[in-house]
Amino acid sequence: MTRAKPAATTARPGPVRLSGTPGSPGIAIGPIWRYQATTGFAGGDAGGRPAEISISDAATLAAIQLEGLAGRVRTLGRAEEAEILEAQALMAADSLLIGEAERLAGERGSGTASVVAGAVIDSAAALAAQLAAIDDEVLAARAADVRDVGGRIAGIILRRTVETPATGSIAVADDLPPTVTVELPPGALAGIATEAGTRTAHAAILARALGIPAVVGVSGLGEAIDGATHDGADAPLQVAIDGDTGEVIVAPGRREIRVLESRRRALVASRRTAQALPRGPGATADGQPVRLLANIGRPDEADGAIEAGAEGVGLFRTEFMYMGRSVAPSEDEQVEAYQSVLARFGPDRPVVIRLADIGGDKAVPYLGIAADANPFLGVRGLRLAYTPMRSLLVTQIRAISRAGKIAGAVPHVMAPMVATLEDVQLLAELRAEAEAGLDADGVPRSDRMVTGIMVEVPAAALLADRLAPHVEFFSIGTNDLTQYVLAADRTSASLGSLQDALHPAVLALVQATALAAQSAGISVAVCGQLASDPLGALVLVGLGVGELSMEPASLDATRYALHSHASEELRELAQRALAAETAAQVREMAFRPS
Repeated sequence: MTRAKPAATTARPGPVRLSGTPGSPGIAIGPIWRYQATTGFAGGDAGGRPAEISISDAATLAAIQLEGLAGRVRTLGRAEEAEILEAQALMAADSLLIGEAERLAGERGSGTASVVAGAVIDSAAALAAQLAAIDDEVLAARAADVRDVGGRIAGIILRRTVETPATGSIAVADDLPPTVTVELPPGALAGIATEAGTRTAHAAILARALGIPAVVGVSGLGEAIDGATHDGADAPLQVAIDGDTGEVIVAPGRREIRVLESRRRALVASRRTAQALPRGPGATADGQPVRLLANIGRPDEADGAIEAGAEGVGLFRTEFMYMGRSVAPSEDEQVEAYQSVLARFGPDRPVVIRLADIGGDKAVPYLGIAADANPFLGVRGLRLAYTPMRSLLVTQIRAISRAGKIAGAVPHVMAPMVATLEDVQLLAELRAEAEAGLDADGVPRSDRMVTGIMVEVPAAALLADRLAPHVEFFSIGTNDLTQYVLAADRTSASLGSLQDALHPAVLALVQATALAAQSAGISVAVCGQLASDPLGALVLVGLGVGELSMEPASLDATRYALHSHASEELRELAQRALAAETAAQVREMAFRPS
């Protein structure tokens, strides 16, 4: 990589304050590194030479690079983020993309690198346009991934690489491809600010994985920087970002820098203290236990979760078993995967295995399910059991029961996308069918299985008192619950302000769910993103949530936050949060809970 020169300015205008959506916590101040995606290639010395690698070979190399990046992120214990890059690796090997690019290159009648690379870019753009035209935000995000993959393949053909920013730079872009976020050397980026994107944008997700502050959806960011940047100066233009509040300051003055630096040092000190805290069971300052669990997406992430002090697994995502293949996994394949995690955590640390949340926004072609106009509201999760795919979930429950028997542990099974009492009854039927089938086949199974549901649909929260007697635990998925309660697609940048799970409307449903669980004598957890936010964790516990499940990297900070506050203090905080008018007001309270 070559080193890029930071943007410079001859004049120092007054600080320009902008507001965006918090994407990854922390504060960063540094010189701007302006990232602009390449959308086409037009000859030049590099592009005029003959292409030295075929489109197919360049795509293979791109896939290998993306798999390597995925492995790097996975070592950080971030399954969801690694899956983004693994999905891009599959896109790089897509025969449709490669075939169309080869066809275009052949039509254009030149073997120069620029023409071949241009064919790849145009092919990716056409495929991306088809996805974007479906008028669905999830598919639009995938369209961005296709363009990113096309750019990577074209860059290999042209022998181009991304310029390396100066150490400690703030990446500024309309949108930052996730691969750029993880491919740059450690320390190159101190933070990220983008004009597009949401909390669930891939760049924001990867920023959290790498511990880089990020603010997304910053309207007017590019214009503010253009107005402050001039050629010929020797001092780089700086930008300051606050990933906790969503504030971005272009050309901050000494006073702004002093205030933010003070807060940044306090946050760093707090993080170090959190990491030094003994990794024992979670509890408030006065000893109220709060079980701290881990979210994992593959069996090989179990060790990292245990090392981080997880008291169990609150969400074992099983989609990895079904994605990136042409047929459904066999029952025996699943038994091996589930058994390895159950055995690793043992009989005293629960492992909650979520039935595959596929369908809808996680399309699996071999299932043959028609695409939904709105995937988040479509056939997904437990709803597959209302289709000919019912046997897929029965097989999964069979595998989980068998795995529990082999591991000598009681498996916990959780169903996603439950909305009605009929759904809960369906889950019981699936379990009964699976167990009866195992008995009829003479296959050993677990003597006991704990069954629960995700509360992510508003109807489930509103009916929690009627659902609770029929299940053994609730786990609140705050990501989906928030987008459903506020009717705000979580992938829409323009609705970023409505995608904060600390909104009082969402908290009211969390409280209702917690109260119903307490009355029925069952446990209630939160496994959504809010559980990994130490500030949000304080409010959740105050509302009556007894278990918090999160990415392993977030356990230390959450444990420390709880250890610093008494339970009565958190109950008072929760009541004030419920009485607030906006999520922003709640976050201000969370900064000062006492």
